[in-house]
Amino acid sequence: MTGKEGYDVLRLIEHGQTCYISSEYVEGSILAGGLKSRPKVTKEQLFSLMREIVNQLSMIHKCRKKPYYQYVNPYSIVVTDEDKPYFLDLEAGSNEKRLRFMQRRVVRECFLPKEEAYYQRGSAKLDIYGMGRTIQYLLDAAVLMPPLSRREERRFLKIISKCLNDQSNSAYQSAADIRRNIPQYKKKTEHNPVLRRRLLLSAGAAVILGGAWKVQETGGLYGADTEELSDMTQKHIFQEDTWQEREAQEDLSQKNGEDLEEFGFQSEILMRGSGEAYMELALAYILDLEDYEKSLYYLDKIQEYAMAVNLREVAEALMGKEKEPEVLEESLRYLEEKGQEDSTGQYDRCLMKGYSLLDTKDAAEAILRLGRRCLDKTDDGEETKEIHKYLALAYERTGEFNEAAQLYEEMLDLETDAARREEMYGRLVTLYENSGHNDRAVEICVQGIGELDNAEKLKITHMRLLCQDAAIGRDLCAQTIQEYLAQSPELLENEGFQEIMREYEIQVEGEQVWVGQ
Repeated sequence: MTGKEGYDVLRLIEHGQTCYISSEYVEGSILAGGLKSRPKVTKEQLFSLMREIVNQLSMIHKCRKKPYYQYVNPYSIVVTDEDKPYFLDLEAGSNEKRLRFMQRRVVRECFLPKEEAYYQRGSAKLDIYGMGRTIQYLLDAAVLMPPLSRREERRFLKIISKCLNDQSNSAYQSAADIRRNIPQYKKKTEHNPVLRRRLLLSAGAAVILGGAWKVQETGGLYGADTEELSDMTQKHIFQEDTWQEREAQEDLSQKNGEDLEEFGFQSEILMRGSGEAYMELALAYILDLEDYEKSLYYLDKIQEYAMAVNLREVAEALMGKEKEPEVLEESLRYLEEKGQEDSTGQYDRCLMKGYSLLDTKDAAEAILRLGRRCLDKTDDGEETKEIHKYLALAYERTGEFNEAAQLYEEMLDLETDAARREEMYGRLVTLYENSGHNDRAVEICVQGIGELDNAEKLKITHMRLLCQDAAIGRDLCAQTIQEYLAQSPELLENEGFQEIMREYEIQVEGEQVWVGQ
């Protein structure tokens, strides 16, 4: 690979749940420079490289002394001739020039969020943000052979959005979650040879992720004869206004190929028609970012279409705007009928969200119908978990508690986020309690409390289940409450615990606890 040099990099040694770091010397190329000199790569190579880079970051996050890297970008990663990536050892004196380069404003603005002007502090969240930008860079800089499929484009759009939007409920909490979502490449016949590698940076990702951009260098990262760092050209660095945002002032129909080429885009989505493009953007905002106001912004641009009018009814209901159930149901039925030919499952997922607002048997049956159909259209782990969640809700509403419980237990096997795991444990407890299986409900409570840190809600639920069972001795109830208060003294201020105290005449004096009849 052109530009091969020697670098001091991090050598990561994993030991259980901890990782130890040392330094080693390898020969290779800086990721950004290597892609510039050899942009043509296979999907299999790129996907494998992405997974390994994310895996390296995940290992760094397991380190005790410094559980973050701080400078995650394509200029801090070295790739050997064997396609093995390493993060630069930024404490090594040999990498001082590279560190100064990454501290330049032109680089910071590319790989840090706007509110973080400098690399003054490090955190896992900022590393995840940098990884999202790095993946976005790779997809733009690499010429993939064969090009991304539509499904892969949507997958990466979601990955990047979950990296960059840390305030979203679906934002990644760990680098390991990113790795699990990077697709595995499976060879198949490609019927369309047109390169679609910039779709993420045009109509979809550029709007959702807040900026379309392309990083370029003049003369490579390092000069041919010197060790001096060269400047990155400003032309394509994080355009503040994407063509989608500028469309607020200009009609989309006035834009032509030259306008788009100015920003380095080749917009396939535009070729499919502005109406379809706006519908896709609106659906993306509803499904992936839950930004319903932004979805309305794009739906308003095509309000002459019945699909857009009915989708607006759903988006407004999801925002919390009061709707007549009959009106919402009519819109959902219309969208279901018109969206039957959608092979992506986007309409089905959107409809499930809408039907979940209606507490009727017909709505529950619609969710079951859509969910089963939607599972056949996706192989995305996150989408599958979302579909299972709505299916479980529908089973609850139809009284099929065993089916709902089975789905929640399957979801627990896939979920890694602690808060969502606690929520699922809580749903399981409620299901078993409602179906008369109180012993199983108590078992699930104890299992969740033993697995999760704090788990206040589960502890309160466990105390309630014990106190309300007349067959359980009051001494055992008091002992359990005493143990939980010793572990989490803040439970005394919890409104849920105070309600239990009043209902079951619980008294607490110091470390002593008494439970009434």
